[in-house]
Amino acid sequence: MTSTQASATPAQRPILRADELRQIEARHAHIDLMRRAGMAAARFVMARTSVDARIVLFAGPGNNGGDALACATELASAGYAPHVVLLAAPERLPPDAHAAWRRAREISTPGTGGDAMAGRVRITYGLPTAPCAADWVVDGLFGIGLQRPLTGVYAEAVTAIAQARAGGARVLALDVPSGVDADLGSMTSSCCVSADHTLSFIALKPGLLTGAALDHVGELHLDTLELAFTQAPTLTAYGLNDARSNQMPLAATAHKGSRGTLRVIGGAAGMLGAALLASRAAMRSGAGKVHVAWLATPHPQVDPLMPEVMMHATTAREVAADATALVAGCGMGRSAQARRVLAALLEREVPLLLDADALNLIAHSKTLQARVAARSAATVLTPHPAEAARLLAVRTSEVQDDRLHAARELAARFHGIAVLKGAGTIVDDGRSATINTTGNALLATAGTGDVLAGMIGALLAQGYVAATAARIGVALHGAAADALSARGIRHAVASDIIAEIPTL
Repeated sequence: MTSTQASATPAQRPILRADELRQIEARHAHIDLMRRAGMAAARFVMARTSVDARIVLFAGPGNNGGDALACATELASAGYAPHVVLLAAPERLPPDAHAAWRRAREISTPGTGGDAMAGRVRITYGLPTAPCAADWVVDGLFGIGLQRPLTGVYAEAVTAIAQARAGGARVLALDVPSGVDADLGSMTSSCCVSADHTLSFIALKPGLLTGAALDHVGELHLDTLELAFTQAPTLTAYGLNDARSNQMPLAATAHKGSRGTLRVIGGAAGMLGAALLASRAAMRSGAGKVHVAWLATPHPQVDPLMPEVMMHATTAREVAADATALVAGCGMGRSAQARRVLAALLEREVPLLLDADALNLIAHSKTLQARVAARSAATVLTPHPAEAARLLAVRTSEVQDDRLHAARELAARFHGIAVLKGAGTIVDDGRSATINTTGNALLATAGTGDVLAGMIGALLAQGYVAATAARIGVALHGAAADALSARGIRHAVASDIIAEIPTL
């Protein structure tokens, strides 16, 4: 994500929902925010085109359409010749958008055939019958308020934009790609603009950072329109720079004992790899000592690729052994033994991360659920969407349709830190939440969740506050995948992620 502002801390990168944005807009009604948005969009396009570029702007019936009209006026003032496709009767536009249309008309001269030839602007009322020949297409159909399927002429406009993009045009969405639910990250229908770039105004929106909409946002940019925020937001963006700035410095007198001891409990027969991946990631993430307590019998005596990790059987003594943090679930299985071990771990008053089979065991036991919620030490839950659905007793689609709500519900129900994995991983501590901005599809492979569990576990063992450990771990995990992608790697395995950790 890029921004017109300097790099900021999470508290300076708020993510706001539609109702919050409307309140801000109302408080700044004395400022011509639409013109500022038009100027920002024009600057964005002009920085990437020459003055003879063919620019087509689709303007819808609301203020998003007004932003597109304002952008066209600014482009024309700079010598460009934009073409506006207006899909609304001017007299039915909202007041600000109508004013933007009038400004565009002031530099226009009437033409024939329903068009107006502006000094260097052309406005077409209604969708042209011929395909758009364009170098850039600006999507100003609908903004943050759309919560219904796109139909009729608007669906046809989305098709026209897609055809232009297939013909080589670059697509810029203003604020939100039309068809995306700005609050949820889901699609209002199967009809949705796919953008190469999205320029978000004032603040980021949840739907631009998490969920299925990520396939439509393209490269995300932010222009605050020079507005400042005085109230601390409850939802913020969190990325690699944030993770680096929140890491604790390593004391010159540090030793393996001071850097914490992590115990990974898992690795039942046939699933040894999960515990190995978690323990290797933990060692690479700075834990002073890492032990694996195996459920498998017999268990490995050494990891030849990471001989620094210590191996034990899972006995009552080992489960209760001295550790500063625990990770449970990686390859744990769902046997009676696994359930007994998990029940014992829940009694330990040290930070505990619950992943994979530990979450599945909890989802099917009211007793274990109550024990998790009753813990006084920090608990971090790291479900993927299907595991989250089991914990909440809902369908996976319900989790994905409102990922922020699902994460908040998990944090509240289990009195812990919820890490809802997926595109735009959400970390919710019950009071505030962050959406992670790192990562890509290289993480969509078996074992990467085990790696994440080990990374967060190592941070917990070193004494990080649980929510901070989760956010740093998630950001570095995604950044490792980004580093691989930047080198042109298109297919990776979980072990490749571990190898990238030291470079971060």
